[in-house]
Amino acid sequence: MAKMSKILEYYMVMAERHTGFWIGLPLATGKTVAREEWLRLMKEDPEHFHLVEIRPEEQTGYSHGIENVIEHAVFVTWSDEQVQ
Repeated sequence: MAKMSKILEYYMVMAERHTGFWIGLPLATGKTVAREEWLRLMKEDPEHFHLVEIRPEEQTGYSHGIENVIEHAVFVTWSDEQVQ
């Protein structure tokens, strides 16, 4: 039986190269990607392909005692890159 791949929501964001800070909020693309595929892309191009982990207590301020991490695939475009 084949192992099921975890599916991630795919976002895009622009960031300032010198600070790494995001310029605005990440935009949902409406697409999904297999986690294994995204990890492969991260190895090939770590400058643009990122994996963002969010813990529920970071959003609510309340720890549920369960280590539940939500991962999102984020493609970063740097502010000094030309968009074509």
